[in-house]
Amino acid sequence: MKLNSLKSEFLKYMVKSYAKDHKRIFAFESFKSLYPELDDDFISDALFALDEDGFVHVYKADDIAYETTLLPNAICSVEEDTLLRKGYSFIKEIRSWL
Repeated sequence: MKLNSLKSEFLKYMVKSYAKDHKRIFAFESFKSLYPELDDDFISDALFALDEDGFVHVYKADDIAYETTLLPNAICSVEEDTLLRKGYSFIKEIRSWL
């Protein structure tokens, strides 16, 4: 799996968890349970990259992302992307009718 793909999967997971039960804080174990076959360093690198992108805040200890907090701009960004995709699908559907 590529780092960017893993970042996207983690971001989707966190936003869905937030939408479902307003969970904003995630322990490292929650990400490890999603991808148990991946190395701890690789999982942490994906979370650190999301931190650099400004989507999360990561509490780092021993070079592991022990706790990750979802930030509001990440939620807004994912919601905007979803609206754009829905709008694009709607436009494609209209074009198919013409």
